[in-house]
Amino acid sequence: MQIGITDLFQGVVVIKGLPGAGKTLLAARAASELGGAAWFTFYETAERLAKYLASAGLKPPRYVFDLVSVRDKSPVDFIVEKVLSLRPDVVVVDGISALTADGERELIHAVFYHGISREMPVILIKEGVEVSPADYVADTIIEVDHRIEEGISIRNIKVLKARGRPVRYASLPYIITEEGPVVIEPREESREPPSERLATGLPGLDEALGGGLLRGSVAAMVGPPDGLASKLAAVAAINMAGRGYKVLYHHHKAVPAFLKFAEALGLDWRAQGVEWVYHPAAEHHDISWYWRSAVRIDREGFDIHFADQYEHIIAAVGADFLAEAIGIYYSALERPAVTVALFNSYDAWSEAERIVGPLFDYILIFRGDRVEVHAPDLATPLELKWAVDRSRKTVAFGP
Repeated sequence: MQIGITDLFQGVVVIKGLPGAGKTLLAARAASELGGAAWFTFYETAERLAKYLASAGLKPPRYVFDLVSVRDKSPVDFIVEKVLSLRPDVVVVDGISALTADGERELIHAVFYHGISREMPVILIKEGVEVSPADYVADTIIEVDHRIEEGISIRNIKVLKARGRPVRYASLPYIITEEGPVVIEPREESREPPSERLATGLPGLDEALGGGLLRGSVAAMVGPPDGLASKLAAVAAINMAGRGYKVLYHHHKAVPAFLKFAEALGLDWRAQGVEWVYHPAAEHHDISWYWRSAVRIDREGFDIHFADQYEHIIAAVGADFLAEAIGIYYSALERPAVTVALFNSYDAWSEAERIVGPLFDYILIFRGDRVEVHAPDLATPLELKWAVDRSRKTVAFGP
């Protein structure tokens, strides 16, 4: 997990939520980090549990016991017997309410709180979000919230109780990826970019920006629906690759027409250094896509990331969802790469700016042959003129 959420898994921990919220995966992720787990369940066989966890990138617990098949003794006695003989690092009980019809609080207090949890953490998975007797006994209560809004799956975890331990955040984004569930904590350090600058290779623009874009900064390029922002960004991407930067360019069209602009200038967009990645706009309904993008940038060492056609993203998911997604992206991003979001629609940018505008360090708004430049080094916006410079195979900027 990306935060110290495992620190909360001490003593008796209750994870609760509605079916499908991701309770089992959260418990399995925590258990895997705590060591060898003994997993007791009323709902899954060992084979089915292993298959389910594997689908989410998790290994099965060391021991799995199906409590439904226990016949010769009570499930509680069976759990205690196995824990005493196996001495696991953590105990997980999936379906705590099924252990007893009455006296749940007394059972948890006597068996788990005063008994097993003194030797190892105990994770109790409970269906539903209502207050139950287990909540009063538990050291930690984590509620997993899952909702579907306009076809978009959104998950959060809420730490409702953490006896004796400070809780920095009441609610945190929770996503399920191919590598398992991830709880994402906002960065606490300042987002002030480093002093190093990445030159765009566009004459006149770099000079106006004091040498280029600050490493770790965020930029928006905004233009009309004819794709001007994408066309100019493609030229910048190719130029930056030629300067030795490693460039990632996400676009939403299988055959990106905007590259014809670069070709007309005599630029080879197939040259090494730029990785052009097609992904359908529909992928942005999955908030984990933003996390995966950040992980890829970190792992493969990209210096700059162009994220194209955000007008489609705004139309698909809206500005509020985009703000949450960008927060996840930057919380997961370790490498100080430059990120450039492209909007080929003034209306889409206007909608996005209300919510995410403050997140951008640079904003370049193209209208005709003019561009309005907002930058950290500029007290007021700067207006420049741009034009194609075929002799240098680029686009040049000037007063």
